[in-house]
Amino acid sequence: MLTKNLINLITHWCPSNVLSRDGNAKKFCLIVLNQPIKHVDAFHRLWNNATFRFVADGGSNRLYDAFKHDQQKLAQYIPDEIRGDLDSIRPDVRAYYESKSVKITKVSDQDSTDFMKCVALLNEKEKERGQIFDIVATPALGGRFDQTIASINMLYMLKDDIERRFILVSDENLTVLLDKRNGGSSRQESLHQLIHTLGPTCGVMPIGSPATLTTKGLKWDMDNLRCEFGGMVSTSNAVDNDMIEIVTDAPVVWTIEINLLK
Repeated sequence: MLTKNLINLITHWCPSNVLSRDGNAKKFCLIVLNQPIKHVDAFHRLWNNATFRFVADGGSNRLYDAFKHDQQKLAQYIPDEIRGDLDSIRPDVRAYYESKSVKITKVSDQDSTDFMKCVALLNEKEKERGQIFDIVATPALGGRFDQTIASINMLYMLKDDIERRFILVSDENLTVLLDKRNGGSSRQESLHQLIHTLGPTCGVMPIGSPATLTTKGLKWDMDNLRCEFGGMVSTSNAVDNDMIEIVTDAPVVWTIEINLLK
């Protein structure tokens, strides 16, 4: 049984809502990154569900190339703004989006990635609206390994922002960071995964530091198990229930496959 202290730290979350067809997802900002857009169905759902749609520099090439052979469809995916150091956007792509009156902003800050520049743009919009939005980034993993690590690092950089959720969506996976928010030595995360959309393959990975994990709802549950790189890491696990409970004493990366793409 959970202690009284732990009960106060339970968080319930359904990250699969960002991929819903009914438009009932919690308000979020979509950031398009510099990776090929391969699974159009998932991308279309994210795009339609998003309140803001920002593109990080080279992501503009990926967005354009994904739909350039169908001009009518290409015109359906017009972002609110393209932002970055603009060293990657091609002249033809820039000309197209400028013809569509898309704001293209150069930010010359070598201490921040184009991804981070788009997060800063969202912060500007939030101040104007007085409202906080979740962040969904896609395609976020795969391709260059350094860019993959940079995306995972963003999960950690934003982990103390308790007012929003941050989700990475890649070709095959939805990935989030689970952390002990609001203080306490440990906490419980309840994930409602909607098995028809996500799973069954999943993983819980303590990237950066060890974590002691207790889980419920996985095929291979853990009971107060210490996990760390160089030791036990729960990869290639599987969900066994549409409600997953994870108790952790340190940040862990939760990843689960997107099965609507199959």
